[in-house]
Amino acid sequence: MQIRDYLKDKSTIDISDITEAWNWLIPEKSEILLVTCFGDLFLADHVGTIYWLDTSIGSLTNVAGDLDEFETKLNNADNFDNWFLVELFSELKAADIEICENEIYSYKTLPLFGGKYIIENIAPTNISVHFHLTGQICEQTKDLPDGTNIKIKVGE
Repeated sequence: MQIRDYLKDKSTIDISDITEAWNWLIPEKSEILLVTCFGDLFLADHVGTIYWLDTSIGSLTNVAGDLDEFETKLNNADNFDNWFLVELFSELKAADIEICENEIYSYKTLPLFGGKYIIENIAPTNISVHFHLTGQICEQTKDLPDGTNIKIKVGE
């Protein structure tokens, strides 16, 4: 497989829509470089530093000082496996769990809350819904101490 197999086509995505709920964490004037099939983002800030937005746990990690370093790190198998969840992706493909153009693989229970990186915890989800829901949840829980009990109500 090639990197494009693990990515969504940016040209078909409303980037301002999917980043709206993450503006609290994404640096201003950032450019989205990659959107993964698991609903994560790789972005460059205004000086060219590359970050990985992991929507499953609500973290923004500096992964490279510039695009050249990022491309080098992409060629490292451990980085690639970690960033693109290669094993889980392969299991989903083998189980014929496919996603449409406007979907990503999302978590039924976010790893932030103890959800596992396993097929049974994955569901094809509308890309906009994924980013809005995870962004709001992560923002609302970011300052809570570990172990805090959380009740999520889905309503009007």
